[in-house]
Amino acid sequence: MAKLHNYYVLCPLIDQNSFLGVSQDSDVENVLVTLGRNVINKYRLSDQKQIGGWTSKEHVTSTVIFDKDQDSYVGVFNRNTIKMWKEDSDNLDKTKKYKFPINIFKLIPRENRPSLIIFNNGNCASLPYALDNRKTYESKQLIKESDSIIDVACFSVELTDYVCYVVKNAKDNYEILLCPIREELGDMEKSKLNKIKVSRPDDVYVVGELISVDDNYCVYFLWNDGKMTSYDLLKSSWKTIGTVPWISTMSSVSISWMGQDHLILFGSNTDQDGAIIVAYNVILGVGSCRYPMKMYSENAKLYCFNGRIILEASNHIGMLPYVLETKRNLSSLLGSHEIVEDTCMEIADWDTPVEPMFSIIDEVKDLLKVGLTERDMCAQVIPPLVEKGDYNQLLRVLKKFKDVPETVLSLLINYAIKLVNPGSVDLTNRDNFVKYCNCEVGTKKDKLILKSKFRLLDYLLQVTFSDAMLIPHLRNDLSLDSALFLMSYISHLLVDSDRIVNESYESKLFDWCILLMDAFYQQYLLTKDEKVSIVLNYTQKVIENLIDHLYQVDSALPLLHKILSGKQAEDIEESLSYAIELIEI
Repeated sequence: MAKLHNYYVLCPLIDQNSFLGVSQDSDVENVLVTLGRNVINKYRLSDQKQIGGWTSKEHVTSTVIFDKDQDSYVGVFNRNTIKMWKEDSDNLDKTKKYKFPINIFKLIPRENRPSLIIFNNGNCASLPYALDNRKTYESKQLIKESDSIIDVACFSVELTDYVCYVVKNAKDNYEILLCPIREELGDMEKSKLNKIKVSRPDDVYVVGELISVDDNYCVYFLWNDGKMTSYDLLKSSWKTIGTVPWISTMSSVSISWMGQDHLILFGSNTDQDGAIIVAYNVILGVGSCRYPMKMYSENAKLYCFNGRIILEASNHIGMLPYVLETKRNLSSLLGSHEIVEDTCMEIADWDTPVEPMFSIIDEVKDLLKVGLTERDMCAQVIPPLVEKGDYNQLLRVLKKFKDVPETVLSLLINYAIKLVNPGSVDLTNRDNFVKYCNCEVGTKKDKLILKSKFRLLDYLLQVTFSDAMLIPHLRNDLSLDSALFLMSYISHLLVDSDRIVNESYESKLFDWCILLMDAFYQQYLLTKDEKVSIVLNYTQKVIENLIDHLYQVDSALPLLHKILSGKQAEDIEESLSYAIELIEI
């Protein structure tokens, strides 16, 4: 699932018509924003601050990029001129020019190879080769003069680079061009050029497209009937993904790749009275989440950089941070999709075995034949194991389930807390509590038994749940003392434990802290027990300490950036203290 956070304004937009685009800087935290025909600025995404920029008297006609091979910034000026400059350059008008006899469409940076120059006639070349041969560089027209390049991207498969175009002709028909690139020259092997027509048997037209070359090599098309289709560039096959919800396809829709099987779309809402941002899962064919906007900008440029959506709005460039979570329950996606009939026909193989092709545990064999869902099977299998009291077998069976009902999870949390016997632990004595949680009390045998009991509780804290569904069950099943013990134990895992906690597990621990605060909020306020105040105060200190660490990292980032870029740190002279003495004459 995708989760969208709060919308920020990255920078004002000088002129929407002349805005050229955003590209990645040498540092992943920074982006280059080509604001207008004469302005290029560099922004840091973490705090939306401008940290550099350049202006030019000559018109910039394509998005400025950073070329790792040349370690320079590269821009297209007046449609046919290339300029390269370093970060410390202060006057682009004095930079050397490389003029071409044909117009340039855009520049495409490549990870481990020189950038590509894409010409308006459809040809391409690597940046060094094109600069050396610019005066004699003339190629035959690859696309018709009436055709226009809508999108272009480059990707690599088994050490061979490919360039992919989406071209639209005068009749608004689309076509995909795919061709390998020669390594040294960076031009196209035209003998291997492949053209794919984009069409459907229905009377529909394309309202949005995207060439995705990050996690998968596909070209996505959104049609005016709301259907999303994709063309696999490696398998050379078409697929109908599904219908995109919540967004209007009566006008153009901007599309970008978020990552982890998610597209982000920006367009008008279904009521045509505003705009909307939609995250769409291309594997499940469902909408993950949506974010309403006030103003719709047709053909707005849309990008995703470092967990942030960069969006062209009417009078500014906006930024919308997002998080992709692949381990969330699918129940939250219900109702966000429609059934779509694919025109592709599949031949069924009926000669398949009756028994499942995967391994299953004995506890669910009979239930699987009945056709119960995983949640129903878990609800029937786990409670009897809790009554038996064999926590080792319980943990073994529980690990076979991915979708655990909130009723079962609440029951297991209560059982696991009682299993480690928190009544014998004084939560107000932090040293003894840490020793107990680290299993450093009792004999060697007692330590091993206690460690195996804590293993169940540790696993339960990683299980995915729905906040709204779990809170009522926690209020009924958990006592206040158990809730305080669990909150103290989570604080221990965050700061005092030697256990390795990965990013996903740490996020779950924070979720549990918030959940316990929400579930027992009134009891915390009404109870005058000193133990409640001690636990909550310590939890607050833990959170404040973690936030202080984040501030320290944030303050150290500019210095680290200067060290990595080779800049000498400026010595700040401390002002000497002084005193003023009044003397009577």
